[in-house]
Amino acid sequence: MILKDLTPPDRLILTERLERRLIIGHHKHSEVERSLAKRRAGYWGEITLNKFLKELPQSKYHIFHDLQLQIEGVHFQIDALLLTKYYILIIEAKNIIGPLTFDSIFKQLIRNQDGKEEIFEDPRVQAKYHQILLNRWLRYHGFNLLPVEHLVFFSSHHSYLKTKPSDTSDFSKVCKAREIFLKINDFENEYRRKKIDQQAADDLGNFIISQHTPKTINILEEFHLTTKNIRTGTCCPNCSFTPMIYVRGIWSCPSCKQKSKDAHLEGIGDYLYLIKPTITNSEFREFFHLPNNNVPQKMLQSSNLNSSGKTKNRYYFF
Repeated sequence: MILKDLTPPDRLILTERLERRLIIGHHKHSEVERSLAKRRAGYWGEITLNKFLKELPQSKYHIFHDLQLQIEGVHFQIDALLLTKYYILIIEAKNIIGPLTFDSIFKQLIRNQDGKEEIFEDPRVQAKYHQILLNRWLRYHGFNLLPVEHLVFFSSHHSYLKTKPSDTSDFSKVCKAREIFLKINDFENEYRRKKIDQQAADDLGNFIISQHTPKTINILEEFHLTTKNIRTGTCCPNCSFTPMIYVRGIWSCPSCKQKSKDAHLEGIGDYLYLIKPTITNSEFREFFHLPNNNVPQKMLQSSNLNSSGKTKNRYYFF
């Protein structure tokens, strides 16, 4: 049973919105684009993992995607967690294509492709670290009966995994694509003795969900940007030109001539994600380059946002 389904991560959503809104020609554009490509690749790896996990017998597993927990001030994220009555399995998903060489001495993963060398942290170290933190988290909350295992999952068939000839370290917890079913079967064979009953598993699953704590992300701060670096106005949904012009109930793009009645809705999301989590009538009017009349108020009221306050002090939020 999937207790926490997979959804686009907040960091991916924020980076997409930042890439769209960053002022044209800013020197941070290439850095943001690289980060966005990395986030999209990572999410695609998790989508692939999700497809495989849905093939497991749902009555046997409680499945959590993108689980975020805290223990003693340390925030950690698990790509996927499988909870059973016998053991817990955490899975680190990777979507890195090309020839990949594990360096077990310096705990890194090296990609040599098209004459370029890239260094990544060894995902085995990441998975083991999350295993340690989850064990600590379970003990802290009084759940210490289930053993915790970890697995590194490479989603792409185009990941060419290699080791150095002298490397004798353990790779038994690394797998690609459908091999994940063989690895899970190995864990099933290893842990045959039931540690908790179904009710206890259900209770633990519900408790885990209740403790899911997404990390607050200030994407502008991470890229050393400010709100002054954000393009204001309504983005054209067809060509991304900004700003569109609002005339008689219609947004019109000066560049491609696209017309829209609700192109501002995506822009409201950009504001609430990138600028601040609330928006007032005057802030809306200024951000979307609208005249001082009742149009901004009507747009906000019809946007399905939550609101608080009265008249001039009213603000809107997700």
